[in-house]
Amino acid sequence: MPSNTDNIHENHRARVRTAYIERGELKGMHEHEILELLLFYAIKRRDVNPLAHRLIDRFGSLKGVLGASVNELCAAGLSENTAVLLKLTGDIGKELDRKQASTTTISNTNDAMNACHRLLFRERNEVFALFCLDAKKRVIKVFTQSSGMPGRVNALPKWIVDCAISSAATAVLLAHNHPSGEITPSARDLETTAMIERLLDSLGIAMFDHIIVSAERSYSMKRDYVLDACAEADGAEQEESGVAG
Repeated sequence: MPSNTDNIHENHRARVRTAYIERGELKGMHEHEILELLLFYAIKRRDVNPLAHRLIDRFGSLKGVLGASVNELCAAGLSENTAVLLKLTGDIGKELDRKQASTTTISNTNDAMNACHRLLFRERNEVFALFCLDAKKRVIKVFTQSSGMPGRVNALPKWIVDCAISSAATAVLLAHNHPSGEITPSARDLETTAMIERLLDSLGIAMFDHIIVSAERSYSMKRDYVLDACAEADGAEQEESGVAG
C-alpha cells in the first residue's frame, strides 16, 4: 500500500510534469527541475530532487551532467540504465546541433557564429572544427578534431588543407571552443590563425573567419565581434568576409 511519502512524491512529479506541459518548452524551468523531469522516467517512486541537486553540484551544471560519460555518472551513484538515459539525452542534442550546423549557409558573421556555437558549446573538452564552404557559402562538410583533454587541440595546418581540398572547398570557417568560458584569443590562437590564412590563400581558398566559442558567447577573430549565445542573427553583420560569391 502506498505511503503518504509516496503520495507526496507522486504529487510533486505530477506538478513538475504539468508545469512543463503547460509551458510547452523548457524555458523558465530551473536546471534541477529539468533534470528531475528526466530522472522521473528512470527512477520510480523515489524523491529525485536531492539527486538532481547533487548531480548538478558534482558536474557543475545541467550541461555538465548531460555531457558526462556513463562511467562518470555511474561513479556518481546512478544505475547504468539511468546513466545511459542522461548520456543519450545529451548526445541527441549534440547530434541535432551537428546536423543543423552542417546543413546551413554562412552568409555573414552572425551566421558563422551561430553555426559554430551550436556545434561546440556543449563540448567539455577543447574541440577544433572546420566548416568547408562552396562558392555560394553553403556548408559542404564539417570536420572536427578533439584533443580529449582541455587545452590540447592539435589543429594541424596539413589536416585543414587536406580536408578543404578533399571537399573542393572555396572557403573555410574555423572554430574552436574554450571550455573555461574565456573567449579572448591567445597569442597562439592569433599566430596560428594568421599562418593558416596565409597558407590557404596561397592555395586560392579563402578563410571566412575563426570563431572562438564558450557556453555563453562567441567571438569572431576576424571582426573582433562578440555575440551572446541567446542573441538572434539580426542582419547587422552583412559583410561577406572576403568570400567570393
